[in-house]
Amino acid sequence: MLFSQRDTMYMARALGLAWAAKGKTFPNPAVGAVVVSKGKIVGTGATQFCGGPHAEKVALRMAGKRATDATLYVTLEPCCHYGRTPPCTKAVISAGIKRVVVAINDPNPLVNGKGFALLKAAGIAVDTGLLQDEAAAVNEDFFWAITKKRAWITLKLACTLDGRIADEQGDSRWITGREARTFGHELRRRHAGVAIGRITLERDNPRLTVRHMKGFSPARIVFTSLEKVPLNTYFSRHAKKARCIVVVSGKGRRTIVRNANSGLEYWHTGEKETHAHLSVFLEMAFENNIISVLIEGGQRLASSFLESGLVNRVYLFYGNKILGRGREGMLFSKGLPINKCISLNKKQIFLLGDTIGITGIPDNLK
Repeated sequence: MLFSQRDTMYMARALGLAWAAKGKTFPNPAVGAVVVSKGKIVGTGATQFCGGPHAEKVALRMAGKRATDATLYVTLEPCCHYGRTPPCTKAVISAGIKRVVVAINDPNPLVNGKGFALLKAAGIAVDTGLLQDEAAAVNEDFFWAITKKRAWITLKLACTLDGRIADEQGDSRWITGREARTFGHELRRRHAGVAIGRITLERDNPRLTVRHMKGFSPARIVFTSLEKVPLNTYFSRHAKKARCIVVVSGKGRRTIVRNANSGLEYWHTGEKETHAHLSVFLEMAFENNIISVLIEGGQRLASSFLESGLVNRVYLFYGNKILGRGREGMLFSKGLPINKCISLNKKQIFLLGDTIGITGIPDNLK
C-alpha cells in the first residue's frame, strides 16, 4: 500500500497523541487517533485511564456527525471485544467512517486481525502498516507482556565514563547532567513500576516519583531477601499514597499480602534462586497489571536481571566524568569471556547535554 504525504502527517499526529498518553493507560496500550474529513482534522483522541474510553471513541466523539464518510487514523488495530469498555470497532462502524488507516495490528489474542476483519465486513476500507515501526516503539512493552504473559523490563544505569555508579564514599550525585536526569523521569513516566534493591533504599532513600515533568508516578518496588524494610524511608512513609511493593525471595509459597496499617504490599515469590525468583516476579507483575518495570538500582539488582537474560531494553547514561575507582555499575556472579559477552541489538546513541546515552536490546534476552 502506498500512503500519501497527508496520510503520513495525520498518522504522525496520532503517534504524538499516543506518546503523550504513555504512562496513563496501564495495563492498556497507549493509542492515538485522528479523524479527518474533507482534508481537515475534525477529531483527535488518546486512550484514557484504564476503564475510560479508548482513543478512537474520544476522537469520534469530538468529530460527531463529521465522522460520516471520514477517514480514521489510529496507531493500533481497534479492539473488537468487550472488556472494561465496549469494542471500538462497533463505534467506528456506527460513526459511518469510510476508511481506517492503522499503523500496526494488535498482538492481543483477543484482537489480532479480528478488528480488521469486522471493519472490512462492514464495508470500511482498511489500510495498514503506515509508520509501523514508530507505532511498535510506543507499545513495545505492551506487545511483549500481552504475548509473553510477563512484565517488560527496562534497565537504566547512570555511570561515569569508566563505568562507576558512585565514588569510593558512595556518593553518586550527580554523575549525569540535568538533561539526563529529566529524561530519566520521562522513563519513569512511561513505566508501570520502578524498582530498586534494598541496599539502594537504605543508602539513598529515593522517592521513585516523577518530579521533573508532569506525569503519574509508577508503582514503587523494592527487592529484598528480608521481609522487613526500614520504616523511616520515603518508600515506607508514603506507601498509602502510591502502590508500594516489597518483593521477597525465599522458599515457600507464592503469595501477596497487603499490610493494612503501612499500606505496603509484600510479594513472596516462593523462590530463592535468583533467576527463578526474578522470573516469578515478572509473572506476578503481569497478573497484577504491572506490565512494565524500570530497574533503577543498584548494582546487584541490575546485574541480576541482566545476567539472567530478563532485560528487554537497557538505557546507559555516561556522565562526562572519570573517577578511577568507586562502585562498579555491573558485577555478575561470573565473568563472561569476550566471545560470549552480552551485546546490544538495535542500538541508538544520543546526547543529553554532556551526557552520552545508549539504548538497545540485550542479545541474551530469554
